[in-house]
Amino acid sequence: MEKTSFVFTDFDDTLAKGDSILPYLLFCIRKGLAPRRQLLRAAVAFLRWKIQPSTGRAAKETSLSYIAGRTVAEMDETAREFFRTVHTKAFFREGIAEMQRQRECGAMVVVVSASSDVYMHVLPEFLPCDEVICTVCEVKDGVYTGRVGKNCKGEEKVRRITAWLNKKGLAIDKAASSGCGDSPSDAPMLLLTGNPVLVNPKKKLRARVPEGRIVHWE
Repeated sequence: MEKTSFVFTDFDDTLAKGDSILPYLLFCIRKGLAPRRQLLRAAVAFLRWKIQPSTGRAAKETSLSYIAGRTVAEMDETAREFFRTVHTKAFFREGIAEMQRQRECGAMVVVVSASSDVYMHVLPEFLPCDEVICTVCEVKDGVYTGRVGKNCKGEEKVRRITAWLNKKGLAIDKAASSGCGDSPSDAPMLLLTGNPVLVNPKKKLRARVPEGRIVHWE
């Protein structure tokens, strides 16, 4: 396998301020793609997820249930409009500049996020990244079914990265690679690299990756 320099980076609260799923849901409500009651359903689902972390996938499925029956083409255009008019304003400028610098130095930039591909897979149109690995929404015949796959978080990020590398015939040049994240759930991904970067890190992440370089992006 060819050894390659990578940057594996989380998205929410690492490259952009806050979680993206709520702004996306609010945007879809304003567009008339989701009913207003969807906000209450999502809030209840995510409260349950906070109490029972194993329900993360179910929380996303509940929150995104309104995409069932909508085409990929329609939701791609919605995602582009969401980033273009709303969420690019949340991007951390220092983070984007760092991603661009790393790419210019020959690294492949891979965003690895628990957020959903219903909007995340258009991200390379708005950020200097080469690939997005994230939570997958099921599609059949070009139409979303409403089912959501395994939550791409914690150790699942490592499994998804490994599967992607194997498919591409690539291997990580650990000493030349870096990882960026803000949460303790990002630690397994960061430790795949020799240069972990802790972005505005939570205390538990600093404890899990004490050798990480701390940066403050805004």
